[in-house]
This record gives sequence, C-alpha cells and structure tokens, in this order.
Amino acid sequence: MLKNKIIGLTVGGLASLALAAPVFASVLSIQSLPGYINTNNFKLSCTSDGGSVQFEVSKNGGAFTAFGPAIDTDADPCIVQVDSSVVNEQTSYTFRAGGKETSTFYDTSGPSPVSGYYKERISDGAYKLHWRNPGDTDFDKVVIYRGDTVDFSADSGHEIARVSGGSNSDMTYEDHFAPDSGRTYFYAIRALDHAGNSSSLAGDGGTTVTTVSSQATPQPASGSVTILPNEGGSVLGTEATPTPEPSVTPSGVVDQINQYAAQVPEPLKWILTHKKLSLGIFVIFCLLAYYIRKSREA
Repeated sequence: MLKNKIIGLTVGGLASLALAAPVFASVLSIQSLPGYINTNNFKLSCTSDGGSVQFEVSKNGGAFTAFGPAIDTDADPCIVQVDSSVVNEQTSYTFRAGGKETSTFYDTSGPSPVSGYYKERISDGAYKLHWRNPGDTDFDKVVIYRGDTVDFSADSGHEIARVSGGSNSDMTYEDHFAPDSGRTYFYAIRALDHAGNSSSLAGDGGTTVTTVSSQATPQPASGSVTILPNEGGSVLGTEATPTPEPSVTPSGVVDQINQYAAQVPEPLKWILTHKKLSLGIFVIFCLLAYYIRKSREA
C-alpha cells in the first residue's frame, strides 16, 4: 500500500515538472551571417517547428552563454536583438540556437591606404594608374574615383571601378574613356576590407599630386564639309530665313489669262505677263483716240 503511494507521488511529481518546464523547439535553421561585419547592432533570426528557443553566443572560441529571452516560437517570431552587450570586441563570434550555428568576425578598423600611386597618360584617350595594395590580411578591394578637378569628391557619382587583388600586390588599371585631350583628369583610390571598412584616400591630391606630361594641344579640324539637304528647322549657328506666306490670287479671268499666256508666242506673252503695264498703255491709247474723235466732231 505504502509502495503504491510512493510510486504515485513520484509519477505525479515528474509529470508536474514536465508540465512546468519549457518545451524546447527543434530549430530548423539559423540566419547565416557574412564572414565579416562592421556593426554590432542587428537582429538574428531562426526557423523552428514550435516551442521555446534560446540564443547563445561564443566569443573568440570561448564557452557559449545565453543572451536575450527564451522565445516561445508558437506565439512570437524567432528573432533576437544583438547589441553592444553581446558584441563588444573586434574578434570572432559564433551564435547558436537549438544546435544550429553561424559565425562572423566583428571589425570596425579600416585597412591601410594604397601606396606607390602614380599615373601616366598612355594616349589621348586613356590613363594608366599604378599602386600597391596594403598588406592588411583582411584587405578585399580598391575603389577608383575620377574627377576633372583636383578637389573633386570621392563619392559614388565619381566612382569608375572596383578592383580586387591580393594584399601587398602591385596593381595597374587602365582607364579608357576618351577625355578632352587638352584637360588633365584626376584620380583617387580607396582601399576596402572584407567588412566594408575603408582607408584614407591616395591619389591626385595633397602630397600625391602627379603632373601629367605631353599634354596634347587641340588642333583645328580638317577635312571636307558635307552639306546635307535641309529637312526642316535651322542650321546650328545660323538664323533660319522665314518662308514667305503664299498670297491668295482670285481665280477666274486672271488664272485663264496666265494659262493662256504660257501657250502664246513671245510678243503676245510679254503683253499678257505684264498685264498692268499693257492695260495702262491700252487705256492711254483709248483716251487719245477718244480725244482725237471729239476734236474732229468739234
């Protein structure tokens, strides 16, 4: 009897503990972080099939410690906030949830600038840039900028290329963009590391100003000029001559005279094509004839 009571109390106690304890979820995946990051304020997520999830972190290969609240994924999304209380040193971090892990390296220090920069004009339409990549182990690439003044802004509007290469490597880049042959163009180069941190600029400014030799002198244009037929509008640099509006001529007798004049012999054509003068002469003859007649009657 006593044995049965002990067994019953034991089973009941274990059942109570089971109901009170959280049921941890089976984590299906954890968000994959990039190899390098330069921020310590971001959200980290996972997917699960329900239950409670606890995120953990290991700094530089050390022991895992829990951070953030246990998340009931049946009621809330599986997302935890990472901040400076979790990521606070420039080193490696591994995050874990339900046995799934993702790792990254926190880095906020920019690489060294490139060295040995100089440029040369290899033709009227091209420059060749020379430099040496920094020796930083996390060096990734350089960004090249071009401007038409020495104090131009090295921003996205002046960016012309991104060139990858190994650290401590001698590099060249040819910029073929057909510039004005009488103008000097200026360049700046910025190094980036894998986390996206940037170096200071090196290029045509400060102590790295490069004098470009063999500036080409613009020559007057030569060759023949082709005159194209006018298809409307005006020719650049000239004024268009307005086309006179056509006058409206009454139809009828005048049109018939003009048509007839084109078919008659030359002497008569002159009379018909000079109608006003001919009519004046005719009127004068009529008046003279009328005057002579009146004089004879008198």
